[in-house]
Amino acid sequence: MGRPSLVAKRTTEILDAFERCVARFGIEGSSLDRIAEEARMQRSILRHYVGNREDLVRALAQRVIAKYEASFTTHLEDTGHLSPVEQLMTHLFPSKVVSTTQSLLVVEALIAASATSVDIREQMRGYVDGVIERSAGLLKREYPSASRQRCWAVAYGVVSICFNHESLSPIEQPPKYRRAAKEAARVLIQTLG
Repeated sequence: MGRPSLVAKRTTEILDAFERCVARFGIEGSSLDRIAEEARMQRSILRHYVGNREDLVRALAQRVIAKYEASFTTHLEDTGHLSPVEQLMTHLFPSKVVSTTQSLLVVEALIAASATSVDIREQMRGYVDGVIERSAGLLKREYPSASRQRCWAVAYGVVSICFNHESLSPIEQPPKYRRAAKEAARVLIQTLG
């Protein structure tokens, strides 16, 4: 019997190191040498398991998006007993902070990278479109007489409130700001009724 493949393990180690570097230095400041040092491996190992720099950024984007999508799916499964609006609100505005500063910095770095990378832009846009579509679907279930277009517009507004609020979390705002963001989202949702 041969040795088990190290691809998954090494890829995880490399992407973990890349995330830490991106959070500290941004994507542009995360050189292959810096990532290799953070991962405690040779630069050639990075290239062997993940590929070149563009491959690494693309893999990071796919990984981050997959984590957020899985989180949304798991949340919907775990909160199936709630109304669709409450499912959405408890996911977008949880009572406890879920995202770490590192994960937010990585997402913001990927969004910034979208300005120069069509591939990353398409991945990030696809993720945002998916979140808005799923959110609009939940709103449509709660407000069946509202038009699909109106549910989508409200979902876009609610998701935008959430994303903006999350982007400010590294400055450690007091809880009143989370409550205000959540209340603003509820007011917007109530326009569907």
